[in-house]
Amino acid sequence: MQGGDTVLIDFTFKNIRSFKDEVTFSMEVGEGITEYIEANTVRLGDIEVVKSSFIFGGSASGKSNVIRAFQLLRDIIVYGTSSDLESLPVDTFANGAGNTYFKIRFIKNGNLYSYELNYDDNNINKECLVVNDNIIFKRTIDDIIMPLSIKGLKGALRANQSLLYFAQSNNVSETKVAYEWFAQDILVLSLSNIDLCNQELFKPLYTNPNLKEKVLYFMKAADFHIKDIKIQESFIPIQENNQNLESRLHLQFEYECKNGGSFTIDYEAESISTRIFMVLAMMILNNYHNSKLFLIDDFDCFLHPKLVNILLRIFNGWNDTGMQFIATTHNTDILDAPIRTDQVWFVDKSYYGISTLDNAFDYNELSIKDIKKSYQDGLYGAIQIINDSMIKDILKKDDSKR
Repeated sequence: MQGGDTVLIDFTFKNIRSFKDEVTFSMEVGEGITEYIEANTVRLGDIEVVKSSFIFGGSASGKSNVIRAFQLLRDIIVYGTSSDLESLPVDTFANGAGNTYFKIRFIKNGNLYSYELNYDDNNINKECLVVNDNIIFKRTIDDIIMPLSIKGLKGALRANQSLLYFAQSNNVSETKVAYEWFAQDILVLSLSNIDLCNQELFKPLYTNPNLKEKVLYFMKAADFHIKDIKIQESFIPIQENNQNLESRLHLQFEYECKNGGSFTIDYEAESISTRIFMVLAMMILNNYHNSKLFLIDDFDCFLHPKLVNILLRIFNGWNDTGMQFIATTHNTDILDAPIRTDQVWFVDKSYYGISTLDNAFDYNELSIKDIKKSYQDGLYGAIQIINDSMIKDILKKDDSKR
């Protein structure tokens, strides 16, 4: 067995935002591709997967909704519901009716896990966990096969509660490992969670001085010219006149002046690119020896191309831990990097607002250069099609007058 012992194999979902119909996103390698096997793929037993995947598509095509689907499934499992009165989180196509469906397969600790979930606002309609072909639990509206150790608790399971969440909270070992994969091994980064209000994200910088030094070194290596990262902790009342205190972190970047002095800039006042790269550095360095799954939406939008290139090397050629990386992007220059066709995905949206998801490998193109040209020519859809004439018309521009 090579690499890490935790990887995503594939993820199927249906009725999530613009994805009305069932689609499958797979990290399994494409048959017959021999490029960058050592650098860009990892094998665990009989399963071989790519280390990274890139999802291309025009603005509003729905590519971010692939990341949203991962987040939604993770939230249902990790946070559960607090009572019968709480609705399950849904984000259906056009806010319409119909069940939401998930199926995900992954390997953790050398075991193959398959988890399936079908639900609506108020009920789990189907749920199943299989480990190495052994059914751990299976649930439908009419029947429940419970793990033997908690069979007597069948009556305590709510209709709006994930059995995976329920079983792990009652110490069923097989379900605890699966739950930990969702809770600890999936890391999501987007513009919405790089703010300092996400205290849990930044806490390791405060509690682990060694990590802070590594992040600072990483930032300097990437030419950010930061002298130091200053972190202060304060405590504020949770409510007015309440003695219960809540921890708050305050981050500043220190820069050196020409005269030998220094000045500081609050984290919130820094550029988006600086904040994104620091969070990326922190997540990578804090988990570098662990097989995590990184999900990043528009990861390259605010980063210099050279920073994007170094991240590609970190997640592919320099990555020997089984760490995986899934990113949405507009940047076709990524297609000039040493990647394989089975690492490239396209999201397109129909006239009726329905997104589709396709792998470049399925177009029978083995050359990534051919894929780039065909994509830029619009042969796969998933690209922004601009109608110059309509824009000139609304602006009342007439070429004949020039």
